Amino acid sequence: MISRKALDLACPGAVLLIGVATGAGCRRVAGENDAVDVTYAASLTVAMANVASRFREQTGREVRGDPRGSVAGAHLIREGVWRPDVYITADPATLPLLGDHDPGWAIVFARGELVLGYGDASRHLAALDSAKAGLLRWPDVVLRPGFRLGRTDPDLDPKGYRAIFAFRLAEELYGPRGLAARILSGPSGERSVFPEEHLSARVLTGSLDAAVFYLAEASQQGLRHVPLRRPLNQGDPADAAALARLEYRTSDGRLFRAAPIAYAATVPLNSPDPRAGAELIAFLVGEDGNAVLEESGFVTGGTVLGDVTRVPALLSDVVAAGDVADGRVRRSPRAAPVDTTPGPSGPTGSPPP
Repeated sequence: MISRKALDLACPGAVLLIGVATGAGCRRVAGENDAVDVTYAASLTVAMANVASRFREQTGREVRGDPRGSVAGAHLIREGVWRPDVYITADPATLPLLGDHDPGWAIVFARGELVLGYGDASRHLAALDSAKAGLLRWPDVVLRPGFRLGRTDPDLDPKGYRAIFAFRLAEELYGPRGLAARILSGPSGERSVFPEEHLSARVLTGSLDAAVFYLAEASQQGLRHVPLRRPLNQGDPADAAALARLEYRTSDGRLFRAAPIAYAATVPLNSPDPRAGAELIAFLVGEDGNAVLEESGFVTGGTVLGDVTRVPALLSDVVAAGDVADGRVRRSPRAAPVDTTPGPSGPTGSPPP
């Protein structure tokens, strides 16, 4: 069944056509305006606008985007509420959530890392600048009275559970015992959890003092940022083993394990125009797409996940460059599997009280 949270956020009445609101609704008609429909991680919003512009110049096709948390997006595709030609996730572990519409393959095309993003309107601007310069520890800053630290919902967005992983690692690194729980619970607690697509606006206006962002995302939005050290930033593939012990279980029982941050794209089986989807992914992982992503602050690089025999012929060059063994492409350590076995609600790896 579709997540209640995901359903509540579904079909806001408009999607983006290269940055322009349209009344496209939730369902797609095949061949409509030759547009390519994409459900993508909201942290890619600025980068996808640039990708769409360059793609249109080369192909004449528009790209119509639906930015949202990757877990929520997968739920909506699985239930047929939204039928995009491309699904782009900020965590390959969400791919099985596509259910019957999971094609069994995906291409990792970019990496990222976590930072604390903040704007000029923050009430704690001087302290955050000091933390950025290494003069103060960022946990001490975010625990100051009245500090409001924003994050996304870990049940709907990988960045939400990655924030929890970062806070747990900070507790191990900085102490004291219970640090992660204090960061998560106060002073604003659950009132600091927002949809991914709304987080940057709240930071820019000062309603949040800072929030957890991906580095490229913060840069695209014109935010200052406090860097997080390894492995807290979850950005280096070399930290895969150190991260794999951390996990989060959603309220509907799905288990996600920590892994270095990676973006992956695929064509859902319910796509009205799978060829159009493959064309956009081919552009995204090609030289021009990589250039756009790198200009947007992402680290690019392609890895094919899953069954190589299912990858569309248009992407054969990417498959040929993959690490193939026994007819399959080896999974990158960045793609942690998802355990869909129901279990108790809440983060199984929550910090001790």
